[in-house]
Amino acid sequence: MNRKLFWLVLILALIGSWLPYFNILNELVWVGPLSLPLAWVLTCNIVLTLCAIALYPLYFKPLSERIDAFERKEGGHE
Repeated sequence: MNRKLFWLVLILALIGSWLPYFNILNELVWVGPLSLPLAWVLTCNIVLTLCAIALYPLYFKPLSERIDAFERKEGGHE
């Protein structure tokens, strides 16, 4: 469930970061000191950065542990 939610958020942030390039959310409206497209893309990039940080313990750390366990198991046969 967590992994599906993670990938859903990741895909939505990727799509959201490209919306101003397709003239969606591309009005000259100011959100604080930033224009709407810039604020939108920066928000999506923050979400993508957090997803990249969360990607390590979800996928790469368990993969590294499995590879280490496999090498320990296979190392005794040489």
